[in-house]
Amino acid sequence: MAWTDFLRRRPKKIGLALSGGAIHGAAHIGVIQVLEREGIKADIVTGTSAGAIVGAAYATGVSTQDMERLFLQARWPNLVKLAWRNTLSLFDTQPLEDFIRTNIGDHTFEELPLRFAAVACDILTGERVVLNSGPLAPAVRASAAYPGLLSPVEMNGKLLVDGGAVDNLPSNLAREMGAEYVIAVDLSTPTQLTHVPDNPFELIMAFVNVMQSRAALPEPEVNNCLIKPDVEEFSAWDFSKVAEMEARGKAAAEKAIGQIKADLGKK
Repeated sequence: MAWTDFLRRRPKKIGLALSGGAIHGAAHIGVIQVLEREGIKADIVTGTSAGAIVGAAYATGVSTQDMERLFLQARWPNLVKLAWRNTLSLFDTQPLEDFIRTNIGDHTFEELPLRFAAVACDILTGERVVLNSGPLAPAVRASAAYPGLLSPVEMNGKLLVDGGAVDNLPSNLAREMGAEYVIAVDLSTPTQLTHVPDNPFELIMAFVNVMQSRAALPEPEVNNCLIKPDVEEFSAWDFSKVAEMEARGKAAAEKAIGQIKADLGKK
């Protein structure tokens, strides 16, 4: 066999890049369900915010059934508490870190069966921070820390907040980590609101969406397959629609799975 034939036929390293999106992150589970059904397993996983939470669970080996259960059972009172002594945010997310340890495991990045990295933002410099070593739970918590709403996380001399402002769809990071075929799941929503925000959560979410729209997005060629679930009609802060959002993720993946299987040479 010629060397070029070997390179063409050998399995490609698959990267799965999961964007931020708060509770819209339930759609990621539907996408993963379809990929797993077709025997498509990522070698490298990257995630921002909600994508970091689902990505961490996936990289740890948590089943999609258990991921679904966690989203269905989760409620804000179990994930945050009022930050009485923290003037930098309304809520303290230490309960979220505890939730991750309890339901995903008290792991380090180095222990994970899959290569995984989460993205956060250094609020003091505005730089993208890639979290890929040390304890997993605080890193995921930092990646999901909406500035002003959820408490920032101090790590390695940096004050970290949600990575969505600098890299909401970390496809480039998957490439940097060695992925040869990148499946990206984008949950970003339009910056133009379709309705007046009903509460402070939606107002802050709208503001963060504006920041994300101005952040550098991956060039189209970085993603071999871009999956964009239709979740715009659902509030990104409402746990009551988790099942519907998961179904939208599954539907979007079903539309893309033919292309993915053809690209990867799977029958």
